[in-house]
Amino acid sequence: MDTLSAFGGSTVARSAVTTRPDRKESQDTTMPAPVKMKGADASQGPLAMAFHMSRTVVPMVLSRPDFWVFFALHIMIHVLFLMGHLHEPIAGMTWQDMRILTAMTTFFEVFYTGECFMRYIRLWGLVTKSFSKAYDWVFIARFFMRVTGKPYDRLAGHWLIVTLILSLYEAKEKQPMSNAGLQNFVLMGILKQHEADFIRSISSEQRIIVTLHVAADIANHGYKEANAPRNALKESNASLDDFRQLVQELHDLMNFPLPFEYVHLLSLMITLNLTLWAYGIGVTRSIFGPVFYFFSALIFTGMMDLASQLADPFGEDEADFPVAHWVLEFLLNMSALLDYEHDGHSIGFEDDLADEERSPMQLRIDLHSIQKLMGEHKEDDQQSSTAPLISKARAQQRRQIRA
Repeated sequence: MDTLSAFGGSTVARSAVTTRPDRKESQDTTMPAPVKMKGADASQGPLAMAFHMSRTVVPMVLSRPDFWVFFALHIMIHVLFLMGHLHEPIAGMTWQDMRILTAMTTFFEVFYTGECFMRYIRLWGLVTKSFSKAYDWVFIARFFMRVTGKPYDRLAGHWLIVTLILSLYEAKEKQPMSNAGLQNFVLMGILKQHEADFIRSISSEQRIIVTLHVAADIANHGYKEANAPRNALKESNASLDDFRQLVQELHDLMNFPLPFEYVHLLSLMITLNLTLWAYGIGVTRSIFGPVFYFFSALIFTGMMDLASQLADPFGEDEADFPVAHWVLEFLLNMSALLDYEHDGHSIGFEDDLADEERSPMQLRIDLHSIQKLMGEHKEDDQQSSTAPLISKARAQQRRQIRA
């Protein structure tokens, strides 16, 4: 059934912390490792990084016909020049002739790529902050609503989950979720059939704000029945409002693409620049001319492809966000917050308090032990590395016996 129960059926940390008994167990109770976006490893050195082909724009550039058209034009001009043609003074071209256009093209392309990267970082921040606000809201809701004995927090929480998934889907697919997509919510157990029918009845442009308001309305009833402090409801509504603003800003940014006029003008400048380079470098006797032109054209064309990927990271390119994995991790985290049960809660954590009085947590730990804990020391000499901890434990036992 589900991504929600994939975490719910597993045992968490210690025997006193369990998941809700009424949740169905998944066959695979192993929580997948969090997916991290792969970044650059500068420790490899510039030479190794330069010849690293996977997860780069180089294969994409080399598969473009226009790149090979420019390079073929350059090779043709270079061969003609070596055969004795294009030697007339009127056919000559120097770097001084191309300098102004090359400088302008380089400036505008670097500026364009930088703006696309800033847009990329901003979109990443909006998505991650949306997840964070959802966690904040569920943390507050469970804390105050669980005393009612009714699943107000779960009911409101699943509407919040649906709102976020709908938002990410629209950002990725550039259109509202279809009826078949909404039915998948029912098949996965996130929505009931009548809830999916209710969402279908709402105009696609208003679905997100309506589903979020449903979550707020349910939470309002839960806080009132729990007799929660007024500031709790205020803080909960503030989290939902912050969440709404983040989602709205995400959609506004995705619906406001980079101006076509700017991209068209930049593409025209690059085309003209590569054409002039094909001729200017081609009418030289240097054997390194084709090599220089090949990599220059690769860089200029590759920066445009990279900027295009950064401008819209909700896709299938290497630089795009792993949205599906993020949603999976989000559902598992929400399940952990909403499903876990600690048996100490029913008795006011009396056993845990007594255990803490008998054996207080040790915070005065030496640097060597902390380095071992953080993985800075290899465990080749386990006895020597754990000796400080053992000595402290024995000292604590002696103090208890004397008492």
